[in-house]
Amino acid sequence: MPKNRIIYIGLIVFVASALLWIGAELTKRIDWLLPYAAGAGALLIVFGFLQETWKSRSLKPPA
Repeated sequence: MPKNRIIYIGLIVFVASALLWIGAELTKRIDWLLPYAAGAGALLIVFGFLQETWKSRSLKPPA
């Protein structure tokens, strides 16, 4: 961690811009895959919700 605040802010800006550039390049290359990834994520959420509902229905505490 640098002691000079200007160096620290410069490093943050430099790393942030590099990561944004890498993200933009990656997005250009896998643009066709993003809708499928979103669909897979939505299916995983629905599957997890159904699994939790099934678990809570079968495990009732004794009265």
